[in-house]
Amino acid sequence: MNIVFISKYACLPEYGGLGLTRQYFLSKNIIKNNPNDRVLFIGSRSSASVIPPFKGLAIEKEEDGVDIAILNGPKIDMGFNLKRLRSWMLFEFNLWRYRKKIKAFDPDVIVVSSLSIFTFISGVYLKRKLKKPLVLEVRDIHPLTMIEIGKFSPNNPAIRLFGMVEKFGYRNADLLISPLSNAGAHFSNVLKKPFKFKWIPMGVDPEFFNNTNKPESKFNIRKDGEFLIGYAGTLGKANALEINFEAAKLLEKSHPNIKFVFIGNGPLKNQYLEQYGGLSNVVFHDAVPKRNLQFLLQEMDVLINTWLNLPIYQFGICPNKWMDYMLAAKPILVAFSGYDSIIKNANCGIVVPAEDKMALTEAIVKLSEMPKDELERMGQNGKKYLLENLQYQKLAEELRNSLADILPNTGNG
Repeated sequence: MNIVFISKYACLPEYGGLGLTRQYFLSKNIIKNNPNDRVLFIGSRSSASVIPPFKGLAIEKEEDGVDIAILNGPKIDMGFNLKRLRSWMLFEFNLWRYRKKIKAFDPDVIVVSSLSIFTFISGVYLKRKLKKPLVLEVRDIHPLTMIEIGKFSPNNPAIRLFGMVEKFGYRNADLLISPLSNAGAHFSNVLKKPFKFKWIPMGVDPEFFNNTNKPESKFNIRKDGEFLIGYAGTLGKANALEINFEAAKLLEKSHPNIKFVFIGNGPLKNQYLEQYGGLSNVVFHDAVPKRNLQFLLQEMDVLINTWLNLPIYQFGICPNKWMDYMLAAKPILVAFSGYDSIIKNANCGIVVPAEDKMALTEAIVKLSEMPKDELERMGQNGKKYLLENLQYQKLAEELRNSLADILPNTGNG
């Protein structure tokens, strides 16, 4: 089977990005499981990668058996703005310029992953031009995310346009996939007709971390007797971090041994530094490459993840950070009020209602007072669940089987 996998936000090991895209891991493991398959992975420069500037349309190479094309484009900042919108349009233009090489690859199926949602249009174009099945992977539900989190008006012209693109893509897809376990409910609301849906959750590639050398120096965050609550990820609006800082303020005097460590960068970092940098129990640490993140997470006692209380989460969540947290074998504290989470399924932590400051604070104190062996058991539950159910080698085979099912001639699979 020949598969074209298109994802604008591609991060690859060679460029030392802060993270790697799941699309890369899925592509790599499809080849690993099926050596006769071919995957053409098409991405672009993005905010999460450190790909240096280059001339021409694309960098072409092979990585882990995957044919890779990185299309040229500008580096962009986090957050939605006109620069990001322009970069989306430029990616589609460059993808159109690359169409002859896509055709020469002779794909059996085309897989398009959001963001950018405009790539849905390119996917439909390629489907019709090459007469091949189209699969859409929906990572974030747009424009609904922009309406609920970004507070854009549903009548905003850009939101209306995104809504039209969303429906156009869904209606022309032969298969819809998503890491959001209940995304099918959203697709049903939009389409109002039968469709094929496959849940492919986020996962982990242990091989990537097994090839990582431990940093020469320790991070030296902990002081004697401290209980560390760690967060790793973007410091932005959607991450609902204010409740963490409010909990820190409540505990600063009553439980001075509990320290909050925020690892990452983002559009609100400077604001948080100004507002909460003076708290004695709060520490900010710059983002670290994914290869080194595990060593930092393993210094924590508990890892935390908070969410806004929004209707959109009825369709589920499955963030990359949960995979990082579970791999670190640490208890996980989640503030979330949406669709059922793998944290509960894995029995690896505590889930409290979203945006409930007192419930979060009480859970933090409860965890800090637990025996160490109980905390260790919770952490090991998460790691065991992750390695048994969410390795990318397993998820890649599930994806490939779903792709084979939609081919006109299953003999191609």
